[in-house]
Amino acid sequence: MTNEVNWEAAYNDLKSQIAFMMEDTRQLLVDNPVKLKINKIVVDKDETFSSLIVDASGDTMMYACYLYHQRSKKELVKTKYQYSNTFVFQLPKGKYFARLFVKNRMTGQKEIDTISFTV
Repeated sequence: MTNEVNWEAAYNDLKSQIAFMMEDTRQLLVDNPVKLKINKIVVDKDETFSSLIVDASGDTMMYACYLYHQRSKKELVKTKYQYSNTFVFQLPKGKYFARLFVKNRMTGQKEIDTISFTV
């Protein structure tokens, strides 16, 4: 009995299975697309800037943000859809809320979430 490995045969065996594995993986992705979902919104603040970071799941996502003053409900900022999931604002002290939008740019499907925060 020998413990030698025939590396060339092992390589050729693996090589013959790659096309099957790739097709199998492709089919799994086609049959189970990632559902568009906002997982969480993170508020990151320092003395000068406040950032809203959207953690979302999905494909071909774009993000938009509407920022409001909490008390007056006055709309302060309304961004267009962008590829970045981060929005940075220079805000005076106060209470704010933001409505954040995530959109699949291929299907148009949207998810919306709101967060309140204090600067």
